[in-house]
Amino acid sequence: MGRCVYGGIYDPGNSLSDEDGFRKDVIEAIKSLDVPVIRYPGGNFCATYHWMDGIGPKEKRPTRPELAWLGIESNQFGTDEFMKWCKIVGTEPYICLNMGTGTLDEAMAWVEYCNGTKDTFYANLRRKNGHEEPYNVKYWALGNEIWGPWQVNQMTKENYALAAHQWAKALKLLDPKIQLILCGETGHSSWDHHVLQNAIQFVDMHSIHIYTASNAHLPNVTAPLCAERSIEMAASMIDLARIEAKVPPSAPRQTICFDEWNVWDPVRAPGEQGAEEQYTISDALAVAVWLNVFVRQSKYLGMANIAQSVNVISPLMTSKDGLRKQTIWWPLYLFSKYMRGTTLGAHLRCGEYDGVTEPKWIRDILQTPWLDVSCVLGDDGFVNLAVVNIKEDADVRVRLVGVGEGNVQTFVVTGENVNAKTVEKEDSTGYREGTWQAKEGTFVFERHSLTLLRSKP
Repeated sequence: MGRCVYGGIYDPGNSLSDEDGFRKDVIEAIKSLDVPVIRYPGGNFCATYHWMDGIGPKEKRPTRPELAWLGIESNQFGTDEFMKWCKIVGTEPYICLNMGTGTLDEAMAWVEYCNGTKDTFYANLRRKNGHEEPYNVKYWALGNEIWGPWQVNQMTKENYALAAHQWAKALKLLDPKIQLILCGETGHSSWDHHVLQNAIQFVDMHSIHIYTASNAHLPNVTAPLCAERSIEMAASMIDLARIEAKVPPSAPRQTICFDEWNVWDPVRAPGEQGAEEQYTISDALAVAVWLNVFVRQSKYLGMANIAQSVNVISPLMTSKDGLRKQTIWWPLYLFSKYMRGTTLGAHLRCGEYDGVTEPKWIRDILQTPWLDVSCVLGDDGFVNLAVVNIKEDADVRVRLVGVGEGNVQTFVVTGENVNAKTVEKEDSTGYREGTWQAKEGTFVFERHSLTLLRSKP
């Protein structure tokens, strides 16, 4: 899609690229996030992608029409290139199978190519292409957004559930160690309920997708709270499906794979034009709220993947001369670096925004406090507290209890106003680090800001 791969992570001939054509500046940025897993080859793109077009000698690879975003796929970057890039970056690959125009035979061949160890055709084909050892790809998705009318070969929930059941059975016979991800919708739909009821025994995770956006600041920053309720509802559907299917307690509980999420307005950044969103401080705070939701609901989540990594609705934007970090980079960076470990309960008392929300049902179901909070105990013994002040024009003074004593490290992301953007050669994002004396007792969370506090209990 757009410039995510070509001109993003893969840019042969550019002075900033290595001998494989991989952008070195992108590699270093992704490395700094310590990303555990990256999904490939898409999204909607998967429905017409045939993996064998992208292996073997590059001069023999066919160029194909790409129907999801009406582009051209050169197939110069394929499975082996992706696996090599993942190894360099230090992340684990996650492959989404083509359940649009693809077949079960094709999917099984891809699993065999990546994971096969025996003297079989596709394992030998990998070896012939110069890769003796298997890639041991663990995560495989059973299609993408197959419920959507924009999909090539859209299915009904009944037809998809039958197909997913049979595909999962066969793929697990081929490689019992793989983790299969069922194609869900939003976590709060009849599609989610039906496919879980009919395929729960054969899958390990249930995928849901949500994008949020509003041109108005407060609806924009509160919109990610819809994901909180969606996660809870999807988790309940998983429990119900397990109960009704009589899944034994010895079988690990299925988790939620939130493998597409972000701030995205397809009107202002159309997908067929590359979806190159230009993010504001308001969007950065919305991403921080998204991340707070994931921390708070971590017991239900097996994976969460921001869409996407470079150029397309992304924190990173490349040009032929360099790399630009957008506003949403900073919350992603802070959470990736510090918000790891064990989720802690954070007890909050403050006022609440009571205006219009997007989607509208948030107002009827959820609270929308002025401060959005999550907290973790890191493996290093530090308590990490992330607080988003969604107020556009007012600081919030808070008495903090339980942050320890002495110096507290502070990290703040803010800007001149909620519409400030990161632009070339001018960064209007206020990112700064400092310290605060916990003995003071009260802390001021700046207007329209994300603050992360690190302390020893």
